[in-house]
Amino acid sequence: MKFILKSILLLFLTIKVVTSCSNDNDSLPNNQTTTEQQKVFQEFWDIYDRHYPLFHRKNINWQNIYDTYYPQISSNTTDSQLFSIFNTIMSDVIKDGHTDVILNNNQEAIYEPPFNQEIKNMVQNNTPNKVTLVTSSIDNPYISYGTLTNNSSIGYIQSKQFEPINDNFDSEFVNFKTIVDEALTALQNKSGIIVDVRTNGGGQGMFAFYLAGRFFNNPTSFQVSRERIKTTTGSTISSLGNWATQVFEGYPDSRAEGGYIAGVSPQDNTVTNSGNFQFTNKVALLTSNETGSAAEYFTAAMKSQSHVKTIGDRTFGIFAGSDILTLTNGGGKWKTRVSVHDVEVLYNGSFQSFEGIGITPDEQILPTSTQVSSGDDVHITAAINYIIN
Repeated sequence: MKFILKSILLLFLTIKVVTSCSNDNDSLPNNQTTTEQQKVFQEFWDIYDRHYPLFHRKNINWQNIYDTYYPQISSNTTDSQLFSIFNTIMSDVIKDGHTDVILNNNQEAIYEPPFNQEIKNMVQNNTPNKVTLVTSSIDNPYISYGTLTNNSSIGYIQSKQFEPINDNFDSEFVNFKTIVDEALTALQNKSGIIVDVRTNGGGQGMFAFYLAGRFFNNPTSFQVSRERIKTTTGSTISSLGNWATQVFEGYPDSRAEGGYIAGVSPQDNTVTNSGNFQFTNKVALLTSNETGSAAEYFTAAMKSQSHVKTIGDRTFGIFAGSDILTLTNGGGKWKTRVSVHDVEVLYNGSFQSFEGIGITPDEQILPTSTQVSSGDDVHITAAINYIIN
């Protein structure tokens, strides 16, 4: 729905006039005109100056980035060279897995952290030998489940992703709930369950919170997070508005998919009990630095429960929602996906930001190459010790 100005003012204390001194060709020498590649960079820079809310979290002075890279661009700068500049900014400066620059829909400049290779090898090569999955669930895109091979009293759920596999969100959410409910029904009498999100890169919060709600031991709803967006340009915290308390569709922008950018939905930040029963025996949640986005919201929600212990490695550290814009300059060749939310999650009784940091597990274990080579899964071993003791 469309919201009138009054609604916007209720959400944010003030909406300041958007200005950007670097957008004015009058500041250039009389004999210099802006090239097409400079316009592309300018537009990219302006989008982030207006909407990227995490500069203060990452100690980035955005004006310094402009002053460093804009002078490197000229009429002789190729698309490849400009892409290289964007790639440097994404990977070395912004370092945000929800933020990228895309050229011609086939080249992506994005930050990828150095994932722990020993954990990757352990999960890929060793974990399958430790669990016996229900055959019908093995190829499910969302959930596979079963028991431990050597201890059938302990259930196992591999949560693969929270992203719908097609565009029909409602039908996919039904499919997701069906497989989750099937797994919980099959495992409801187990002494404990291991939930594995070590390779879950995220998706939709509604999916994550439905799964979390199957393990909640709360009589009422639980607010997992809060969010705010920028109301003006700049790199400091003063460019952000208040924490959102009501729905805001976003700022109109024809370049954005859906026509709006930086919308917020505070009601989506809450977990409630889901399904027709909750599993409240011991739960071991396995995480890694490939656990990202909605899977991190899931992790934060699960950590609020006293019967849940998190084991493994620190999560990725990407919480902001993002929007995709096609740049007006550059003939439609350039797109950027930009994070638009500053998010804090409720952790140990207070709201905190883990953007670029990740959530540390209760028991952090990094496998050695010797342990991986021996066929061990040290995270599952620790999970068993927690459940049976």
